[in-house]
Amino acid sequence: MSIKEVAQKAAVSRMTVSRVMRGCPSVSVETSKRVLRVMKEVGYVPSLAARAMRSKDNLRTSGSLCCALILGADVKMADGFFCDVARAAEEEAAVNGLCLLQSYWQDSFEASWPRLQSIFSVSGLCGAILAGQIQADQVRAIQKHAANVVVIDGPMPSGISVASVESDYVNGARMAMEHLVARGAKRVLVITGPSKNHYFAKALTSAANAVSSNFSKVELIYTEQTAQSGYNIIRERIRQGEKFDGVFGNDETAIGVLCALAELKIRVPEEVKVVGFDDITHSAFTSPPLTTVRIEKTLLGREAVRALVEMTRGSSDSAKIRKVITAGLIVRQSS
Repeated sequence: MSIKEVAQKAAVSRMTVSRVMRGCPSVSVETSKRVLRVMKEVGYVPSLAARAMRSKDNLRTSGSLCCALILGADVKMADGFFCDVARAAEEEAAVNGLCLLQSYWQDSFEASWPRLQSIFSVSGLCGAILAGQIQADQVRAIQKHAANVVVIDGPMPSGISVASVESDYVNGARMAMEHLVARGAKRVLVITGPSKNHYFAKALTSAANAVSSNFSKVELIYTEQTAQSGYNIIRERIRQGEKFDGVFGNDETAIGVLCALAELKIRVPEEVKVVGFDDITHSAFTSPPLTTVRIEKTLLGREAVRALVEMTRGSSDSAKIRKVITAGLIVRQSS
């Protein structure tokens, strides 16, 4: 069945059917439902080649109808953050008529590659968005199958030409540490990331070093960024008799910290001030509500897709696309 026949059966114009397929907001909900129902009933699938030939848009003439979102293995520890990023990327992809294909990088290249090859075999893949910490050799392997690559919320791989959309982790972490200074904290635990080489750990370490002279002690702790890790660290430090009056880590970790302090009957913020990073949904509903550094997660996802679209259309060189999402401190009752 042709698009003309779909239009006749749905009692709309061919242009309206085309707009429905592109997800244009100008088409009413009722009309969109009717057109999609007809397409489902008759099993209509548009011809990618025909759509490309009719279009004056490079995104369409390239036959690009899909993009990949590949989440690094370290991202699994911050699902609350990256779920919002992925949702925004999906919404922006829909605005541009793209289908977003999502996959997690596994713990090794060998485990990841068979899954990724299935994505790269899809006809009409305009490029890939890589989230988190993905190694330079892994990016090069991906570039062999996806000409356009955008790295988001992770370190820029050296010697590789890719676009980037970054969170301003360093300034955000510094805001948090300066806030603890202003609140009078003197002995602070900074729960960073899984290793000294992790990009988030580096940002927190840099911020801690920048203001360390304001504290009598700053202890950097490298661990997984999970609520369980935060909980275990506090329980262990208290068991050892360690004294501290401030804790800083990502929101997941900070939630575990608050839970441990509550169990131990340690008052927040009177005895210990707690600051998180990410402003995930649950941070406003902890007890007490968590002070945190907010990164606009939806902007990360949307700007990544926009960068990919710019490159596919040929309007931007990947090496010149550098977008930074600014951070802001959200002060609540935990500090």
